[in-house]
Amino acid sequence: MLRLLLALFFFTAGHVLFAQNVIKSRVILIGDAGEINFKQETIIPQAAELIIKDKTTVFYLGDNIYPRGLGLPGSREEEETKEILRSQFGPMRAKGAPVYFIPGNHDWDRMGKLGLQKVIAQGNFLASQQDSLLRLVPADGCPDPVEITISQQLVVIAYDSEWWLFPYETDNPNADCECTSEREVLDKMEALLHKNRDKTILLASHHPFRSFGVHGGYYSLKDHLFPLTVLKKNLYIPLPILGSLYPLLRTTVFLNPEDMPHPDYKHLIKEVTNVFEGFPNIVYAAGHEHGLQFIKDDKLNYQIVSGAGAKSSYIKKGEALFTSKMQGFTTFDMMDDRSSKVTFYTYKDNGREEVFSYTIPYRNE
Repeated sequence: MLRLLLALFFFTAGHVLFAQNVIKSRVILIGDAGEINFKQETIIPQAAELIIKDKTTVFYLGDNIYPRGLGLPGSREEEETKEILRSQFGPMRAKGAPVYFIPGNHDWDRMGKLGLQKVIAQGNFLASQQDSLLRLVPADGCPDPVEITISQQLVVIAYDSEWWLFPYETDNPNADCECTSEREVLDKMEALLHKNRDKTILLASHHPFRSFGVHGGYYSLKDHLFPLTVLKKNLYIPLPILGSLYPLLRTTVFLNPEDMPHPDYKHLIKEVTNVFEGFPNIVYAAGHEHGLQFIKDDKLNYQIVSGAGAKSSYIKKGEALFTSKMQGFTTFDMMDDRSSKVTFYTYKDNGREEVFSYTIPYRNE
C-alpha cells in the first residue's frame, strides 16, 4: 500500500511539474527613456533585475536621447548625450542581455534639419563600443526592417517609423541601405512575415498605431484649462476658453506629423497594417506616448505602448485593456506552450510594482 501511495505521489508531482508553463524567452520593452532623472535611474535598474540569464533581450523603443538626439562631434552636448545612452545600456549589458535601440523622432533632432546626421551619430556611438550585442536598429538612417530572432517561436521585426514622417533628407549616400523607398520597406516586411509565419512576431517601432494619449488625440482637463503646461510643466496659468482651442487646433488646423490625425501618420499606419492584417500572431510594440497601454484591436490584434521610461503624460482611462500614466516598462514573455505573457511594471517607492498581466494564446491558423 505504501509503495502504491509513493508511486501515486511521484506520478502526480511529476505531472504538476510538467504542467508548469515556464518562460522560454523574455523581451523587455522600454520607450522614451532618453532623459536621466530620478525615476529613470530607478526604472532601468529595476528592469535589469528582471533579466533572465541567456533568455532576455532588451529593446529601447525610441526617443533614446532628449531633447534633440545625440550631440554631434565637437558640440557642447556630445558627452552629456552619450551618457544618456550609457545610462540605458549599461545596466542591461552588465547583466548580459543584448540591447537594441530603435530611433524615435527626438533622436532625429526632434524632426529638425540635423536629424539624419544625429541618428547616424547615435548608431556610430553604439558601434564604437565594439559590442556585437549592442546596436541601433536600423542604423545609418536606413528604413530597413531588421529581423532579430529571439527564439524558435519568437521574432522581433524592428523598423524606423520616424523615417516615414521625417520632413527633411533621409537618404544617406554613405550607407548600404537595403531599402530606399516605402515600397521596398513594405516588400521586406512581407518577406519577413512569410519567413516567420509559424512564429509569434513582435513588430517594434517608435510610433504606436493605436493610442489613447495626446498623440492619439486625447487630452486631459488640464490641457483644456492650463494649455501652457505643454510648454512648461509648472506654467499653471488658467486659460479655460483659449485652452480648449489648443487640442482642437492640434487635431485639425495645425496638424503635427507626430500625431495620428496627420495624413503622413495615417499613411504609415495604413501601409504597414496592410502587410500584417489577418496574421493571427502579431503584436505591435511602440513608445512615443509617455505612458503604458495595452490595446486589443480587431485590425491590429494587440498594441503595446511602453513609452514611460523617463516621462509621463495623460492617457485616457477605460478605452483599453490597461492604461497608466506612471513611469514604467513592459516585459513580453514567450511561454513553453507558445502563449505570450505581457506584463506591465510601474515605479513605486524607489522600486517597481507589477500592475497588469495578460496572456495571449498562440493561434494555429
